[in-house]
Amino acid sequence: MSVSLWQSLSDRAKNMIDTAFDDVDSAESWLSAKKERKRQFMDSMGLDPLPAKCDPAIIERGELSGEGFRVRKIAYQIIPDCWGTSAIYYPDPMPKEASPGILYVCGHSATGSHYYQSHPIMWAKRGYVCLIIDSIEQNDNPGEHCGLHLDHYINWLSMGYTAAGGEVFNAIRALDVLSADENVDSERLGVTGVSGGGACSFHLAVADERIKAVSTLCGICSPYDAIENRHMINHCDCMFPLNVYQKDISEHAALIAPRAAQFCFAEQDVLYSTEETKGVAERAKKIYTLLGEEDKWNIVEDPGTHGDHLKFDEETTKWFDKHIAGEMRPAIPRGEDEFTESETSVFNGTLPKPDRLELLPQLICDYGTISLPRDKAEWPPIREKALNTLRTKVPGLSCAKKEKESTLSISEDWRYHGDSGNSALCLHRGEIEEVGVWLHTTTPKNAAKKIILGICAEEEYSVAVMGKVGCSIDTEAAGYGAFEPRVAGGNLPVEIPDNFPTGSRMPPIRKLMIRGISLLGTTPVMMTIHDIGVALNAISAFDETKDSEIYLYGRGDSGVAALYRGLIDERVKGVILEDAPGSHRDGSPIIGVLKAFDLHQAIGLMAPRKVALVTQGHKRCMWSQRVYERIGCPERMLLAADLRQATKMMLE
Repeated sequence: MSVSLWQSLSDRAKNMIDTAFDDVDSAESWLSAKKERKRQFMDSMGLDPLPAKCDPAIIERGELSGEGFRVRKIAYQIIPDCWGTSAIYYPDPMPKEASPGILYVCGHSATGSHYYQSHPIMWAKRGYVCLIIDSIEQNDNPGEHCGLHLDHYINWLSMGYTAAGGEVFNAIRALDVLSADENVDSERLGVTGVSGGGACSFHLAVADERIKAVSTLCGICSPYDAIENRHMINHCDCMFPLNVYQKDISEHAALIAPRAAQFCFAEQDVLYSTEETKGVAERAKKIYTLLGEEDKWNIVEDPGTHGDHLKFDEETTKWFDKHIAGEMRPAIPRGEDEFTESETSVFNGTLPKPDRLELLPQLICDYGTISLPRDKAEWPPIREKALNTLRTKVPGLSCAKKEKESTLSISEDWRYHGDSGNSALCLHRGEIEEVGVWLHTTTPKNAAKKIILGICAEEEYSVAVMGKVGCSIDTEAAGYGAFEPRVAGGNLPVEIPDNFPTGSRMPPIRKLMIRGISLLGTTPVMMTIHDIGVALNAISAFDETKDSEIYLYGRGDSGVAALYRGLIDERVKGVILEDAPGSHRDGSPIIGVLKAFDLHQAIGLMAPRKVALVTQGHKRCMWSQRVYERIGCPERMLLAADLRQATKMMLE
């Protein structure tokens, strides 16, 4: 019995939990693998390699003071001409020796550091230097960290960018500022925050080992919790890495060990499942136990709702006193706000010129390029190098092992022969990872051993696509068929699942699916690339189609999936793309692909195999055309007027 696509995603996320740390049975096995696991985490955050650091070029914007503390309002460069706003709270008077430092990361409030001012005031009064930072979209900061959540920037996926990584890099640069302060002991640094700040503080502790202790409040959510309990709808992109290595978040949490990690959560928090939040911490405890560092791991539970709690304050101050200050200090409860919003404002609405913070995703991402061959002889090594880069930068496309495991399980099989015995129609209904798929083929008796397989787009069904392809081929010229992968036809929901929360920020259902799928380190295009491989395995085994030359056709995202299947699978002799975007910046997301190359280069990498583009007014692919011309086969790349012209070129 097939399961829904959404249930399949939940099952896969649950499997991440069930298999977490399966390869770790000793401290030695963990430590030997830790460096690579850390690299994978940074890659999932879009921070491998880490963007180059520039001079923070601190801008002073005035001072404030209160009883027992003083404040410097500052801005610093995250990267050149991209400014982050913040304030540093100092004890007053300052101790003779350098103080421990706390980085406070703001949660989701419009005014950020103003809204949370009572926290750094408390820390300063307790003898800590506390730097509080706005997120890249708070106060005057013109950045964005809801690009995918609010359906603004689906191209972030192809760029390999996530707002979680953008916020962490902002926090890393803030930590540079804090650790360089002459009043701060750079060997005694901690980080904390609630909600979105809880997520960022957690991610920063994983990413930056200068952090000696973290207390994360109401801010971590496993992929399983986000999908199964539908909590992803209430969280923006800053909560989640691009999970390209398909890890449970507990495996990220364990990377903090042996440094001190405290996990605070509220039992009535409607934004998280407390069972799953607690489970993340409990699973990570395995590594602390193996390392003999259980005293540096802690869970704090409060019966309240999402947000700050007195118990969280008490336990966090104790945690940092123990693991950062090295001594217990007198308790000082948080008080009321002491400054107005206008007093705490850094830029007061007038930003530096230039301030390109809204371009941060484009500016910190790494973009790949490929050299053009001067002649046919230069092409094979250039192509192989590009494909190796693709495998490295887009680990989710390493499909061979998964395809072997994810065979097309046929549940129903029909075969019909025409009245004259001149053709065979085969209908195969099956499953891939328990989600229903369809594969249809028609093989004329006397046709050449060739087949054009149409790949269904999200709103298409196999019967319609098969008819479309069949009508484009001369009678008995070749076999043809259609494949309906997991993200097409009847599998893609057209309505919101029953137990989804509703609200004014509800994005279209297709974008919900893309976002849910991305929590598992993949996209609909990437899933289709995988599924095509499974279908090709089946076609190669069926009596009617084995030993046939295979050509793929697809429209939109399915065409892009067909193209990339061709790049990694030499069984594909040619590809027809209809209505494909001109660039991954325009659509058809593949996580991190722009780190390797863009779509027009992917088309060229098919050379010398055949490619046809069927799109009225399609953006001219000059790079790919130049490749085909330089290696001496320009006729193998066609800008076709229609599908019939494209199929004719494929079969010639």
